[in-house]
Amino acid sequence: MGKSKNYGMNTKALHANKRFEPISGDIMPPLHLSTTYKNEVPGESDYFYGRINNPTRELFERTLASLEGIENYEEQHAFAMASGMSAVSIIAELAKPGDNVVITKDVYGGTTNYFSKIIRERGVEVNFCDFSDHEALNALLNEKTKLAWIESPSNPSMKLYDLQKISEIVHQYQTLLVADSTFSTPFITRPFEHGVDIIMHSTTKYIGGHSDTLGGAVLCKDAELHEALMLYQRQGGAIMSPFDSYLVQRGLYTLGPRIKLHSENAHKLAEYLENSEHIKEVRYPGLEDYENHEIAVKQMDYFGGMMSFYLEENINQEKFWQSLDLYKLAVSLGGVETLIELPYLMTHDKAQGTEASAPVDLIRISVGLENVEDLIEDMESALNEAKK
Repeated sequence: MGKSKNYGMNTKALHANKRFEPISGDIMPPLHLSTTYKNEVPGESDYFYGRINNPTRELFERTLASLEGIENYEEQHAFAMASGMSAVSIIAELAKPGDNVVITKDVYGGTTNYFSKIIRERGVEVNFCDFSDHEALNALLNEKTKLAWIESPSNPSMKLYDLQKISEIVHQYQTLLVADSTFSTPFITRPFEHGVDIIMHSTTKYIGGHSDTLGGAVLCKDAELHEALMLYQRQGGAIMSPFDSYLVQRGLYTLGPRIKLHSENAHKLAEYLENSEHIKEVRYPGLEDYENHEIAVKQMDYFGGMMSFYLEENINQEKFWQSLDLYKLAVSLGGVETLIELPYLMTHDKAQGTEASAPVDLIRISVGLENVEDLIEDMESALNEAKK
């Protein structure tokens, strides 16, 4: 698809790098399971060994790169990994003993644990701070700062950061800005447009979209950085399987329409919660009184399907959980079904007592694709049932 940069996002998702099988002419690319490939002459083959490359994984890597705005996506493709945390791990390999890393306080619990308990043991200094406090951020940056790590929106408090402003600050120190864009996907925010150097996704979430595949992805534009990350991916070996690659590629085909409906449903649910007497605070970028709404308008095409909120004290939380029907109490996010959780005891339980501990009473919702009227009715019923 040579003219991909002129096409819209949905068209790119459907057509970027798609190749037709020479024998069958399959419209939908097949699943390639082979681990080894025939060479015409020794050492000359497009494919060599399944850990190095695979046609199914390659299709996904190039399609995602096209969606994130990488024009030469056939060469500067994404790196598809076995999980979101394996994506975190190959980026972390860039930090060597004596370097330091600065991370936003409000990040996924697994990221907090990985840097706090594994990367620190390798002799890398790891610091956490609120990136909206630019003075505090500047105080932690120096010539040894290899990575500045950000989530926007953040998990689970839905904080939003001005990516362009943060990039200008960290680049003064030749620091690489990493954005975990799992909550956003390229259909909401394309971080390269705002000065970010490395993008990562947990493809388990919105990109896969059906809560039935595990994976991660890493992207960058710099050629030298691309070579380094390729080495870590291929030699580290935590690559995405062909079957998971097939599932997330299929997820990309419908990602645009799904993100649109996730966002519409979440916005309506957030407005309902904002006006409920049983809710203390709602954190959703699409609400006009949300603290970072102006940033959201500037760098988001949709406001997304994620939100968090606090219950009023007159609600019995245990009774609230038990009274919900359509909202499933479970970790993860981004699937077609609505999920609700208490991060402090679930996704962020291992971060308790650390710099990145989740608020004790914060509730997070991943809003699904159900009829939003049904979600609102179920929420209202549960809140009324749980009144003390």
